[in-house]
Amino acid sequence: MQTGGYEVSFAALEAIGQKAAVGAIGVASAEPFHDLTPILRRYYEEGRSSGFEHPLGRQRIDPSTLLPGAHSIVSIAVPYRTRKAVAMRRPKGRRGVVSTYAWGRDYHPVLKEKLLLIADLLERASGRTIRSLSCVDTTPLVDRAVAQRAGIGFIGKNCMMITETHGSWVFLGALLTDLRIEPRPLLIPADSCGDCDLCLTACPTGALREPFVLDSQSCLSYLTQSKGIIAGEYREALGRRVWGCDTCQTVCPKNRVSLLAEEMAFTPDPELSFPDLKRIVTLSRRAFMREFGHTAAAWRGFHVWRRNAVIALGNARDPEALPLLLPLLYDTRPEIRASAAWALSRVTVAKARDAVRAAYDGERDEAVRREMEWALSP
Repeated sequence: MQTGGYEVSFAALEAIGQKAAVGAIGVASAEPFHDLTPILRRYYEEGRSSGFEHPLGRQRIDPSTLLPGAHSIVSIAVPYRTRKAVAMRRPKGRRGVVSTYAWGRDYHPVLKEKLLLIADLLERASGRTIRSLSCVDTTPLVDRAVAQRAGIGFIGKNCMMITETHGSWVFLGALLTDLRIEPRPLLIPADSCGDCDLCLTACPTGALREPFVLDSQSCLSYLTQSKGIIAGEYREALGRRVWGCDTCQTVCPKNRVSLLAEEMAFTPDPELSFPDLKRIVTLSRRAFMREFGHTAAAWRGFHVWRRNAVIALGNARDPEALPLLLPLLYDTRPEIRASAAWALSRVTVAKARDAVRAAYDGERDEAVRREMEWALSP
């Protein structure tokens, strides 16, 4: 469909978005995001990156490096907070907490399917073979910057993309294409947070240093996904979290929205959303993948979850967890041994102290030995 020099009108794109069942769809030009360069440079130079992102380079700001000849970027927002998720209550027992985005099926293939459908529908609408590239959270592009340019929403003080209809409870995806698609004017102001700073004051670790400035290294969502020993200063703040953190989203007034996700793939299961902490500690790798492998929370592997569950049991201060924690002092992985030693320090019984003291004598990892030193004092 030709209109004003564009091969596909925005009205046609909106109709395509409805067929693909996305919450919002927009289109951005594929011009380089030069305004991101100083922001990204500061982010990396200050050591605030999580290590999950691509390194600073041209690919982060120039879409044409990913798809030569790209003219447009279709941006989609797919909501994931369902009616069942809102109504769900935590089951009884010692339960952990998983971030809402991981309550259903892994969003990567879900969004990829939608983007492939959109590419197919765009090809039909334009009447020619198109070149395209689907991007879901794994390419160098900054998805939120693409979505903001496309008019999907605005980036809030908590660094989340906030949409008018579903708040920040959305997944973002992008489709680079050589099509010329009619844009629409950006209707949402660049800063719609106003004077609100609830996310900054509520962040459990102060990871939101200032509006729009996140220190990923101290963000609980990052810490639950990181490997190795979690620094002691963050363990209490983790609480019962075993994957992710929703604090800056749950306090956000923009998330008091009535529209909820309809995507069946994101229907939650209470046993996966609030997993039994004691059971996680005892699961085998195979059993873990069988139960959690279909979610977006399994990509860092089995040992990260075990470590997080051990810390959560420590925060629960539950003496009944003692039989589960004691054997972990001799686990093959140092982060598990260190976390178990710390968790046992929270269970104030003589048996815990004696066990950690005995394990200390045979421990060779200096970082783990430091976590056990509490048991040496009278």
